[in-house]
Amino acid sequence: MNYNSRDTPSFLNKYLQKDTNPKRPFESQNKSYQKYEASPLIKQPVKKTLELNFSSLEEQSFKKQTVLPNYEPTKCSSGRNGIIRAYAANTNQGIVRDYNEDRVSIILNIVKPQNRASENWPKCSFFGVYDGHGGAACADFLRDTLHQFVIKEPEFPWNPVGAIRKGFEAAENHFLAFALDQYSKGIQERSGSCAIVCLIVGDICYVANVGDSRAVLSSQKGKRVTNLSIDHKPETEAERIQRGGGKIYQTQGINEEGTQVTGPVRVMPGRLSVSRTFGDIEAKFEQFGGNSKVVISEPDVKIFKINQDHDFIVLGCDGIFDKMSSGDVVNIIWQDIQNNTKSNLHSVLSTAVDSVLKEAIYKKSSDNVTLLIVAFQINAQKEEQKEIKCSYSNSVERIEETYHVNSRPRISQQIPRRNDENFSQFSSLNYCNQNTSIHNNIKSALVQNFQHRILKQQQNKKSCQDEQTNKVKSSYMI
Repeated sequence: MNYNSRDTPSFLNKYLQKDTNPKRPFESQNKSYQKYEASPLIKQPVKKTLELNFSSLEEQSFKKQTVLPNYEPTKCSSGRNGIIRAYAANTNQGIVRDYNEDRVSIILNIVKPQNRASENWPKCSFFGVYDGHGGAACADFLRDTLHQFVIKEPEFPWNPVGAIRKGFEAAENHFLAFALDQYSKGIQERSGSCAIVCLIVGDICYVANVGDSRAVLSSQKGKRVTNLSIDHKPETEAERIQRGGGKIYQTQGINEEGTQVTGPVRVMPGRLSVSRTFGDIEAKFEQFGGNSKVVISEPDVKIFKINQDHDFIVLGCDGIFDKMSSGDVVNIIWQDIQNNTKSNLHSVLSTAVDSVLKEAIYKKSSDNVTLLIVAFQINAQKEEQKEIKCSYSNSVERIEETYHVNSRPRISQQIPRRNDENFSQFSSLNYCNQNTSIHNNIKSALVQNFQHRILKQQQNKKSCQDEQTNKVKSSYMI
């Protein structure tokens, strides 16, 4: 959403109708094929089949060659974290805008506050996608602080729904106070942001949505696709908006080619194409002509227990879902999973994120595009086998509990710990050399222990022989 052109059509027809890549792969073959008449031996259905095959090959090849502007590599996990087997995320400015106001937040292990150190604390993770508009300040604020407002509520983690609602309200109040303070300094802080959040407490998942971003759940290996959120659009919340004193309208205009263009449905006050947001001070404060009952920040919350049928969750902005259905996104991800059976799940999800972003660009999305995947049960047995092959940690712990050689420090204490992915920007480390040294240390420890036992047995045997010899001598002397 572009704040500066809220009343202008968002389709950018002249740009979108123009073929940005007129010469595509397999195009010349199609044209040359059409020059020749069909042979009597070739039936017409066969010709149609060939044309369809050429068309599909051309489309697939073009999608693979799609280049994301100012592309940065997708961030992905490097190992399993409890119930979360893997995750990957990326965001891109898209083909129309030269800026990106989307943000992503990933907190794998929520640390309990110091004032609650004595309490038991379940394993908690937090994932968020924030679709900013009118500037990036609000999205930045949510990325950095929204999870903190939630976990600081006294109800968390025993009443996550209550903590989410109160935490979202507190975050909204803090940002609006900041925006108001900026206005008093002569700085017009008009930014706002949508938010789609996935909070996992133990094995329970809580999905909270404010705006038109979307969360989708894939189950039973992609056979079942479930929307976990409702897009907060003016047309879907028209009754609530009108009851609160607002109204909805739709922009219309004529482009340079003389074609009539219909824009998105918007809400007044605010002139926004979304009915729930954080921020947007001009839509909510009366002194700026706003109405706090029209555009609100109250989230919808969905709850479910993660089980073996659940594959992964997708969090994406409207730049993705304006051009693709939830099923389309899930299908693209599963195609990459099935076509990359030799790669580990972390790199596969990274590739899948890129594929979805490229598909949105190929379909000429005019917005920023952002996607985050959180996987639970994809190729579970395969991933477990790979983790066992790549790590000796479990065997090290078992051996150390049994043997303590020369009172040396535990071997696990001599190995550098993996960097916390919250602070290492998801860096991937190579542990092959470390695994070799671990194996050698274990082997040498076992050998030393075995030699020590043999030496002790020999000493005991010798002492017994000496004792018997002394007895014989004493009896002979008597």
